[in-house]
Amino acid sequence: MKLILPEWATEELYSAYVADWGEEKIIPAASDPKGRDWAHWLADVVRMRTIVPPHLVPSTLLFLTDDAETKLYGAIDIRHGLNEVLLNFGGHIGYGIVPSERGKGYAKEQLRLALPVAKALGISRALITCNDWNTASARTIEACGGVFEDKRQDGDETLCRYWIDIPLKTLETERLILRPWTMDDVDDLFAYAQNPKVGPAAGWKPHESREESEEIVKRWTTSTEVWAIEEKASGRVIGSIGLHNDGARSNPRAKMIGYVLREESWGRGYMPEAVRRMTRFAFEELCMDTLSIQHFEFNTHSRRVIEKCGYKFEGVLRRAASVFDGSVHDEWMWSMLREEYFSAQKADV
Repeated sequence: MKLILPEWATEELYSAYVADWGEEKIIPAASDPKGRDWAHWLADVVRMRTIVPPHLVPSTLLFLTDDAETKLYGAIDIRHGLNEVLLNFGGHIGYGIVPSERGKGYAKEQLRLALPVAKALGISRALITCNDWNTASARTIEACGGVFEDKRQDGDETLCRYWIDIPLKTLETERLILRPWTMDDVDDLFAYAQNPKVGPAAGWKPHESREESEEIVKRWTTSTEVWAIEEKASGRVIGSIGLHNDGARSNPRAKMIGYVLREESWGRGYMPEAVRRMTRFAFEELCMDTLSIQHFEFNTHSRRVIEKCGYKFEGVLRRAASVFDGSVHDEWMWSMLREEYFSAQKADV
């Protein structure tokens, strides 16, 4: 099972989804056409990610489907923030499963798949609510880590409020573990961050003290976008990789990958291995539309990593970046689109 954006579904699949609800109220409400045809409903849903009326917040709607995309089993709406109404009653996430597919564990799977997407939207702690009579929904929330806080009255309805802490998802490759940072990683970070060949290649100055590295790790332990790269063989952290907002693109489904690797691990293929895993995660699990990577004109090591991972060269932003020492550099721009990624996956089969 997987999540897809509405524009990746077909009108036929969506019509079958709506029909499955029959006379029942369609949940979440964002997936209800409410009299609109497919084209107008879809345009409104896409617009809600960035352009919303004053009384609402941006949101991202996703559908649960099988790997072959033969049916829409449910929908889940992730609100990017909370206003007063959502804080008290609606929460960050609303979801529903079509009547014909209930009781099969799809609600839990849908919520489980949606939590990393919420994390990528900057939500580290998600509020989810359900009616107090809806024990099935309560079990779903609790199975995904929900901790009950309280009950609140919304007119005639009593709502149970749960909070879920969303960690960065740990990702693995043959030789690496991409995982959240911990304070035990300070020494490993300082060991490579003080190297004058490492930081400047990415635009930051070498760390001058362990305390400086400690402050960085403190921030990263609560980050929604930076992973530690752990070498399985040694158990040491040998670098970092991040999935950041792309300042050159306003598309909310676009992210930028950034990375750093200690000098002792250069030339072993570690960085392409990590970038390929992050690329897979972004496209297959976070439903990203575009990924980009940038490097300075002198960083040939990074360029080779990007080329090995199949990204396409877009061009050069000339004299675009001023770095820690005041020097100005060209930035080489690379990107990959969702359809390019999946086309390459099919070609490899």
